[in-house]
Amino acid sequence: MTDKEQYIKDLFEDLKYSLSKFDSQSLAISSGALGLALTFIKEIAPFAQSKFILFFYISLGLFIMTLTLGFIGHYLSLRQISKSIEKVERDKISEIKPDKVIPKLNLIIAVSLPLGILFLVLYCVINIESIRNKGEESSKKINIEKENHNGEKISIEGSLNEFKYTDTINKKITIKIK
Repeated sequence: MTDKEQYIKDLFEDLKYSLSKFDSQSLAISSGALGLALTFIKEIAPFAQSKFILFFYISLGLFIMTLTLGFIGHYLSLRQISKSIEKVERDKISEIKPDKVIPKLNLIIAVSLPLGILFLVLYCVINIESIRNKGEESSKKINIEKENHNGEKISIEGSLNEFKYTDTINKKITIKIK
């Protein structure tokens, strides 16, 4: 084997390793992001409170597309390798042609995965900020005015997160805070 042939063989091995890593990492990242997205919607920002839910659906779609295309790419790669082995066994090496679909699938995966992550991060940041702002709003000061049986007005000021009220005049009272 000449130096050139050895170099080509080494490059081919590097290419196989790189493609294998690309496939496994894209599948792992998209699967993990899909799980993270579903956990976020279940535990942190339920649908009833979520904003920009379209971002969530777009990210889910992109992750599912990435997973699906990754599996299709694996299948096509396996099929191409099997056909190439058959051609080598029949001494028809010159008939082996590189696959044109797999590189296109990999390009789509390389674009859809970061876009899915971007949409998921946007969705999470928007909803975390929304939840945080609601917490800040609930701690703002409020005023409650009450008129007792003598016509005197009592004014009470506090914040929702620390508000306690005891009516010393009338033992039975209901205060609704919206």
